[in-house]
Amino acid sequence: MGPIRKKLEVAGSIGRRGCDILFDTGASACFVREDVAEELSQILKTPGPLSFTLGDESVFTAQYITGLFVDIKGHSLPHLFLVVPKLPCDVVLGADFLQRWKIKLDPATEDFIIDEKALEIILV
Repeated sequence: MGPIRKKLEVAGSIGRRGCDILFDTGASACFVREDVAEELSQILKTPGPLSFTLGDESVFTAQYITGLFVDIKGHSLPHLFLVVPKLPCDVVLGADFLQRWKIKLDPATEDFIIDEKALEIILV
């Protein structure tokens, strides 16, 4: 299976646009490229830098976050994204997003499956 990439709508407090999104089960967090984040939403500085190690053992640091909504199969799903200067695409959806919304990747069709029950937000 190759990487699953989709063109999906992403929205923030400032705007909305189609984004090239990589679904990455190997990424522990979600990332958005800085220029895309600036176009879509307000960016907030983190209390301190957050470091991440890439597959090639190089390390990069994120110092900003933003909240975005990703439109997936008729559902607008909110999540917190780390803002980084460079990415191979507009947005990376990592394991935290996939687990939160119980989205499963289907290697046969290079698509994803959504558990509709997981989309219900329940206040307990």
